[in-house]
Amino acid sequence: MEFYKRLIIKILEKSSVGSDNRLLEKLKSGYDLTQREMNELEELLDSIL
Repeated sequence: MEFYKRLIIKILEKSSVGSDNRLLEKLKSGYDLTQREMNELEELLDSIL
C-alpha cells in the first residue's frame, strides 16, 4: 500500500493541479484521509489523468 501512496504523491507533485493541493500535504505528512477526502483525491486524479 505504501508503494501506491508514494506513486500518488509523485503524480500529484508533477501535475500543475495537484502540486498545490491540500490533499498532497496530508498524504506527505502521513495523515489518514477521510472517506470524503479519498473521494476528492479520486476526482483530482481523474482530472489529471
